[in-house]
Amino acid sequence: MRARLILTCAASGAVAAACILAALTSSADETRRTIDVSRVIDAAVPLPATPDIVITKTPPDPPALVERSQWVFDLRWDRGDVWLVGVHPLDLPAPQATPRVMGRFALELFEGPTLIERARFDFPLLGAPEPDGGPSLTAKLRTRIGVMFPATGRGTRLDLVDRATGHRWALPWPIVGEGSGPAPQTSRPDASRSD
Repeated sequence: MRARLILTCAASGAVAAACILAALTSSADETRRTIDVSRVIDAAVPLPATPDIVITKTPPDPPALVERSQWVFDLRWDRGDVWLVGVHPLDLPAPQATPRVMGRFALELFEGPTLIERARFDFPLLGAPEPDGGPSLTAKLRTRIGVMFPATGRGTRLDLVDRATGHRWALPWPIVGEGSGPAPQTSRPDASRSD
């Protein structure tokens, strides 16, 4: 019985070896082909153009100031012009850091040449510029926003910046008084400065 089992195992091992040998010889007979992947990549799909990288002199956001007292800048967008309507104090129950968000506009506080605070924001309903040839939906837009800014004793200059156009307007700083800054209630930021 043992001899019969050994012969059966040897015979099945020989069959397995023959199958493996046949598979190897059949793959050796096939001609080798190279697959051209460029045809797949260039299947009438345009490759995206590399974006134009613009290096600016805009400094990164500084560490956020944490203040309990805040100023609320009431700003108005009126058919392409930015107006400072007023500045009002706000006392919070606890100190709050200036939130870091993205936005087209920013209030930037400088101490000499050093940026010490930035609060970015967008006017409501003011979208991205329309592509060439498209109708401008913002040409007649009038909207307002209140921007919270820390009431700090630091800083020598406050600017309102439009990052899309590069315009900079000087705003009153430091704020004096209870209701509004030294600027009249309905004054347009000084548009004489631009970068």
